[in-house]
Amino acid sequence: MGFLSFLKSKPEPAPAAVKAAAVPSAAPPMAAPSAPDPEGDPEAIVVRAEIVDEHHRLCGYRFAVPFGGNRAPLPEPVLIETLVAARLPQFAQNRIALVQLSMDAVVFNRHLPLVAPHTVFLLDRKAGDLPVEQIAGRMAALRETGCKVALRGISLDAADAPLLAVCDIAMLYLGEHTLAEFQSLIKQLRMRYPDMKMAVDGVETWDEQRMCMSWGCNYFLGHFLTTSDKVDPDAKVDQSRMTSIELLNLLRTDAELPAMIEVAKRDPGMTYQVLQWANAPSNGQTTKVTSLQQAFMVLGRNQLYRGLTVSMFRLGGGANKARDESLLEVALTRARFLETCSTLPQSKRDELFLVGLLSLFDVLLGVPMASLVDKMHLSDDIRDVLLSSEGVYGPYLMMVMLLERDKVDRALEIAEKLGLDMDGLGQVGQAAFKWAQESMQHTSGDE
Repeated sequence: MGFLSFLKSKPEPAPAAVKAAAVPSAAPPMAAPSAPDPEGDPEAIVVRAEIVDEHHRLCGYRFAVPFGGNRAPLPEPVLIETLVAARLPQFAQNRIALVQLSMDAVVFNRHLPLVAPHTVFLLDRKAGDLPVEQIAGRMAALRETGCKVALRGISLDAADAPLLAVCDIAMLYLGEHTLAEFQSLIKQLRMRYPDMKMAVDGVETWDEQRMCMSWGCNYFLGHFLTTSDKVDPDAKVDQSRMTSIELLNLLRTDAELPAMIEVAKRDPGMTYQVLQWANAPSNGQTTKVTSLQQAFMVLGRNQLYRGLTVSMFRLGGGANKARDESLLEVALTRARFLETCSTLPQSKRDELFLVGLLSLFDVLLGVPMASLVDKMHLSDDIRDVLLSSEGVYGPYLMMVMLLERDKVDRALEIAEKLGLDMDGLGQVGQAAFKWAQESMQHTSGDE
């Protein structure tokens, strides 16, 4: 299935509408009752922090349910049920899912529903004030389930050696040390425990990420991925991406088909890609599409616009390829959330989808947003939000970015002002994340 065919899926109904329309189907008379799916807290908002490895791949997420304001912390059994309902174990079949546990969770086997090949349980060395041997016992018990264990609050004291001996990942926090202390800590850990991985949290810039990587860290958490790295005001956009931008402009201004075909023909790679999209099995073509004119007719303007926008993330190569793929995953999740969080008319929701994708173009290309916007024919509403985070779409983009940074209270304040279903935002977020994951899987081999 190609990018365009997958993106043709209609937005899912709002969670409340799904709930109201659901009618249980009658089970066969002799069917044994199946265990109910875990529900947890259906109104909880599960937030995810990207985990990037040393190859700039988005290799997993830290999952959590933040609290504050009017929201009390969930009891741990409910929290775990909520993460199960959010399909964390399925995600952790292939990628890292980092989850913090209490020390008691291991004793009472609360963690077992979350066990999967790539689940990593995070324990806090300083929580509970337990003796070292008890903490080491809990860590060993977690590892016996086939999962890995990360430990926060480690030290180089001889008394903590039994903990580091059974630790898979040391969780370090950049802001808790001076740079000299941090570098020394990493060096000593690397020398004493060469098989242990090191993850560093609180990485805010690409310069910090490169610094930590040069010292030997393996995983990086923070907001650096979606921040610009060395923006060059004189940077040029490569030819393939310029072709895409020109096509996007023609589509946006309802240009005639011959003009679009003429632009696409200039770039053999673009011609090949458009023909691939048109010949995707889900388009239902009984004969192979062999011309750009046929392809444009099969795909249609709206879905071609979306597909070209998404493909911009995959037109690069070389050292930035893995980073661009990571940015695409974040952008797709952001775009889908914006598209499905409101009850605005479909035309406005389509524009919100584009806002989500375009909001990371300056990071992707290393070019100031103003330079990119000047090259594209966009509505005033889209221009306003991309250039100054203002206009009718400004609050929507601000809300989703706050959610990405775990600032749920402020995000909910904006949601309330926008008249959104705040109780359903958690489900919208999970559906957007699931949609983006499926989109990445379906299209990983297309480029």
